Amino acid sequence: MSFKYNLTVTEILEKMGYTKTKDNILNEQQKGIILPAVFNDFLSLAVNTDLFSTSDVWVQTRRLICFLYDYIEENIEDEKAYWEKDKSSAEKSEYYQFYKLPKEQWKDIVPNYLLIGSDFAAGVVEFGICVTDLDKKAPPVYMNHECDSICQWKLYANSISEFLILVFCDVLSCEMYDTAMDTLEDEGWHVETLSEKELKNYEIDFDSMLKYPSTYDGEALLGCAYDDENHILLVVKFDESNEEILNCIAYSKKCDNE
Repeated sequence: MSFKYNLTVTEILEKMGYTKTKDNILNEQQKGIILPAVFNDFLSLAVNTDLFSTSDVWVQTRRLICFLYDYIEENIEDEKAYWEKDKSSAEKSEYYQFYKLPKEQWKDIVPNYLLIGSDFAAGVVEFGICVTDLDKKAPPVYMNHECDSICQWKLYANSISEFLILVFCDVLSCEMYDTAMDTLEDEGWHVETLSEKELKNYEIDFDSMLKYPSTYDGEALLGCAYDDENHILLVVKFDESNEEILNCIAYSKKCDNE
């Protein structure tokens, strides 16, 4: 078997048989948004697919891709009526500082971000790309937690490529949801959880496998490998402390011409 360990999510999806949509990725209201090349390529394959419907990146509902400043404006509209009635409520709201300033000066408080996702269902964390990085092919991704100030964004992934492979591994590991497993089975893939003994038969070079911290298991690392010739995708979960193998899911599919 000939596994590859450094493929991008886009490359893996294409090998799995996904094709780029001919439709516009963004809707009419989003025409002015410039998407980084790596993110644009991913969305052209993943948009509106069921595979990522419970993932941390927004693909199912394209209208959700928006800017942080739009979100701030919405909150100002929702709250300003209360500020006029109760001055103390204005002092307690972090959005009031934006209300007092022209929008051109908001950048002095917090940079604008293109919001691209959130932790699915809970919605306590949002992910974004700084607008000053949008012209980069693979810009870093930042996160904001609802317990923090809207002005407090932390580096989450060094590049959108790293963010997407992390999301992909989390989805395919089915740690929180079986969505990916169910979707791929419907598309003709065979899904199997391998024992450590069974995994040895695949002769994986674990040192070459890139590993990423799981979003949903703080003590685990995730990695994946793809075999072009046999159409096998392995998603492996490791213990972060010693990289001992905890779990492995194998996705395999026979092509029509085989």
